[in-house]
Amino acid sequence: MLKSKKFGGTKMSPKTILFEENLEKLKEIVEELESGDLPLKESLEKFQSGVDIIKQCYKELEAVELKIETIIKKDGKIITEPLSKK
Repeated sequence: MLKSKKFGGTKMSPKTILFEENLEKLKEIVEELESGDLPLKESLEKFQSGVDIIKQCYKELEAVELKIETIIKKDGKIITEPLSKK
């Protein structure tokens, strides 16, 4: 079972940790690719891994975006509205 960890003094859930760890992995991949020192095959593998991480992070961000809501009290009822009105 994963436990919550602290990042920057804030307690974060395991899902958030996974997101943060994925961002770190992505930074490392970008640095390796930008160095230009990798063989072509390894560069392609790193690139594909980066794309997979980006897709996973994007899915997590979409899920979080759907959960972020502002609670508004109207006529004695509590309703929810999306955080950003488009």
